[in-house]
Amino acid sequence: MLKTISKIAAAIALSTAGFANAAPFTISMVADNDFAIFGGTATSINDVLYQNNVRWDSQINQLSTMTFNLAPSDTTFYVLAMGGGGQENISGKVNGVNISTIPVSMSSDIRSFLSGYNLTTVENGSYTVNLSDVQTAFSQVTWSAPTPNTTDIVIESSGFGSGYHFADSTAHLFSFGATSVGVDAHVPEPSGLLLFGIGILGLAAARRRKTA
Repeated sequence: MLKTISKIAAAIALSTAGFANAAPFTISMVADNDFAIFGGTATSINDVLYQNNVRWDSQINQLSTMTFNLAPSDTTFYVLAMGGGGQENISGKVNGVNISTIPVSMSSDIRSFLSGYNLTTVENGSYTVNLSDVQTAFSQVTWSAPTPNTTDIVIESSGFGSGYHFADSTAHLFSFGATSVGVDAHVPEPSGLLLFGIGILGLAAARRRKTA
């Protein structure tokens, strides 16, 4: 009985492993024209953190009252910047850190993967991105260094001072590590798991003595 319960306890410990509560973080971002933010790892995009639904001139205010947490095991941010025509760019801060001051990689154009991509909708900042489309695109993109931009009127108006430029009417993922903006991913707490395991074993031993 003790052996069986110990196995069950080990399985529960692995499947319900406690995670440290990472501190919530803020995002301030502006794109010409639309954007969405995802969490993931270096090899996968796992979930949607935020999907913009307003024009560029309202994007920062829309985000200003929101805080975020990375999902367990996520270690990487992906910002999908989408152009609706004209001077395309993305700029912003995550956890107060300007994304143009940290190591960032930019994907090849993924517009062709995005269902129903419409320049007018994107220009209005109201295009809704499907996570599955982005995940499919992610498996086929190539990565390179992004092109810095400090002169576009949207970046200047945002007050961030710098950002990244991309080609007219295209869509690109911008990738950077969570730790590069001071955001800690949820990590297992070994001490918590140890106490959990000891407690289960104690209960098992007590039950064994009672039934002996």
